[in-house]
Amino acid sequence: MTTAHGHDHQASGGAPDGRGAPAGRERPGDDAPAGGELRRNPVSGRLAIIAPGRKARPTDLRQGGAAAAFAAAPPCPFCPGNEALTPPEVDAVRPDGSAPDTPGWRVRVVPNKYPALAGGHEVIVHSPGHEVELEDLGDAALAEVLAVWQRRLDRHLRRGAAAVTLLVNRGAGAGASLAHPHTQLLATPLVPPLLLDELLSFQRFRERYGDCVLCRELERAGERSVLDGPFVAFAPAASRFAGEVWLAPADHAADFRDSDPAALAPALRRLLAAVTVATDGAPLNLWLHTAPADSRGPFHWHLEVAPRTSPLAGIELGCDIAVVSVDPAAAAA
Repeated sequence: MTTAHGHDHQASGGAPDGRGAPAGRERPGDDAPAGGELRRNPVSGRLAIIAPGRKARPTDLRQGGAAAAFAAAPPCPFCPGNEALTPPEVDAVRPDGSAPDTPGWRVRVVPNKYPALAGGHEVIVHSPGHEVELEDLGDAALAEVLAVWQRRLDRHLRRGAAAVTLLVNRGAGAGASLAHPHTQLLATPLVPPLLLDELLSFQRFRERYGDCVLCRELERAGERSVLDGPFVAFAPAASRFAGEVWLAPADHAADFRDSDPAALAPALRRLLAAVTVATDGAPLNLWLHTAPADSRGPFHWHLEVAPRTSPLAGIELGCDIAVVSVDPAAAAA
């Protein structure tokens, strides 16, 4: 990925939010292999071990392609002409006068047929194209998708949801069950734990330093910067996934609904295109964190993009500490 150059601050020292993150490397002995560096993400508070040396570890597993293939299972419920295979649409971008649940739409929203939460789980189909990813859309078409994100987010928050999370699962290796590109919207009656942890980090940092923790991270990204402009992308120093990048407005903004889709679309398209090239089309997850309904404290909305180049294993699941074999600065280069 293209890097915007600048000065990078030390990322492995004590956490600026006062959590006292452990720093540096353990040195069990002069003859021991060099270990990784334990880092804490100052926004989420979550831990990651950055251990480039682990790339050389042996394996006896047979290596497959970057993305598991979907089984051929036509017809696709998200393709035009198959609208009857989904629940009735609740929103769409379509020509004036065209009937719901008929072809001709450009973006289509339906309730999830297999919801995690009844009434709060929707599918936003990005385009009629079965293999058209977000970065393949033109800026105007992508802006339409982002405007629908905002509209559905607004609707659920106004109807009483405590928080709304937008998620994209790309590829079977990232948990997608259907190949046709789409976003899932999950409206929850409580603030999810990860978002709550972020809210607390923002609050602690503001109380201690009088500033926004994510604004500070954007300023000091340095060689981890990927994209500059009104929207800034960077690789977090404590990335939990190899090639992980975050995208956020350069100017402080708590609520995603306040951002201009037409300005955001080119930045998101460029970022996703760069990630796809850098990871050779690996599966990825993308999610949006924006201020919850009753947030009165500081927050800064952001998109997180997590390439899934390796599976989660025991350390990640048993300790909630990610082990990443690619240094974030190298991934951003």
